[in-house]
Amino acid sequence: MSPAAAPAVAETAGVAVRVLGAEPRLPERVRVGRPAAGPGPAVLRPHSDKAISQRAALLAALAGGTSRISGLADCRDVRANLDALGVLGIQVRGGGAQTAVIAGRDFRALRAHGLVLDAGNSATTSRLLLSTLAGSGADCVVTGNAALRRRPMAWICEPLRAMGARLEYAGEPGRLPVSVRGRRLHGADLEVTVDSAQAVSALLFAGTLADGPVRIRRRTAARDHTERLLRWTGLDVEENEAELRLAPGRPAAFDLAVPGDPSGAAVLAALHLASPRAAEALTLQGVCANERRTGFFRALAAMGVAVHWRHRSDAGIGAGPEPVADVSVRAGGRLRGAVLAGRAHIQSMIDEIPLLAALATAASGPTVVRDAAELRDKDTDRIATTVALLRAFGGRAAATADGLVVEPSVVAPPAQLRLPADHRVAFAALVLTLLAGGGVELHGADAMATSYPGILTDLSHYVPMEVTPR
Repeated sequence: MSPAAAPAVAETAGVAVRVLGAEPRLPERVRVGRPAAGPGPAVLRPHSDKAISQRAALLAALAGGTSRISGLADCRDVRANLDALGVLGIQVRGGGAQTAVIAGRDFRALRAHGLVLDAGNSATTSRLLLSTLAGSGADCVVTGNAALRRRPMAWICEPLRAMGARLEYAGEPGRLPVSVRGRRLHGADLEVTVDSAQAVSALLFAGTLADGPVRIRRRTAARDHTERLLRWTGLDVEENEAELRLAPGRPAAFDLAVPGDPSGAAVLAALHLASPRAAEALTLQGVCANERRTGFFRALAAMGVAVHWRHRSDAGIGAGPEPVADVSVRAGGRLRGAVLAGRAHIQSMIDEIPLLAALATAASGPTVVRDAAELRDKDTDRIATTVALLRAFGGRAAATADGLVVEPSVVAPPAQLRLPADHRVAFAALVLTLLAGGGVELHGADAMATSYPGILTDLSHYVPMEVTPR
């Protein structure tokens, strides 16, 4: 299907607005003042986990029965996920604050033709949609915004084709938009050649709809939210370091409370450590403590930060398959430089490397990041964008083929800064702003709404701001 032949983007069913309310908006311009004096917050709660929210919503759409998901992350990516389900005709209704009640469908009997599903900026949504639609009875096109259309899709599409999927690139080969003509998928032996949880997750979702077992060989054991959710809902997923095996089947309906996002907790911890209050303890409550997502905090400990976990025993309705804990951080003096390497270790902090790079400017020695080539295929080339950001504040940093090197630096605030069109790097800009003592006018704050619309409220605990409305 050529781009010209692709049907117009379908009107969304407005699901996200009905479930989550009006979309939060961030201002175009923020003037950040000098860090506030006095005691800071002792306890904060990070926003709900984005990755789990997206996976759980799609799993509920596949499930045999009606599922309830509370504590959904309210951000642009999750909204795109919910609206795509609405376009497909999945019944999604609100069930209270940040709660979705989703009636599952047998996707193999799903008949949706001539629709275009717009994933916005969400790579997770686009890749999981491709995998589930490939095994459905639907005939659709999956696309996204300009940034998402630049991101690679071949490492999802080619293994799906090995399962019998009928996929066609509607524009540039290996990129969105992709036309999907759903059909029955076959069990297969597959190989994932990138260090990314999304590739494994997509093939596992497709495997639930296959006619036989799916075996997935991988290079790195990355975040395993999908594996946990599938087992929790009754599917057979066997796993070792090198591979996974899934027996196809339909997940049971479920009731899930989404835990706090480790990446959001990392932003709060980094802001605290960059502020004059770093020597005070900050406790972050209700964080998903999955060890494949908490590498940021292990890196902080290696750099000299006092990090303490207190695991919770929350149980009852909504308790899911993830461990949940409160984590506290407190600076114990000047940070130390560190070497952050190893595929599995890097995967456990892949989204937080820009934050670590920003904090590393204040360390007593160099910080080296290796085995992070995946960062080049994010919303931006996140290695190059992070290095450019550090240099804009006077930091000394250099990119390498698979990471970066940050030297100790005295950072200084630029009078004005255009934030990168990448939410993860924009968060690092806030950390650098605090380290530099404030006094920066930031433009383009809206990029941070991709995952964290409430970031300015949390930033206000540490520094005064003046915002310019849209």
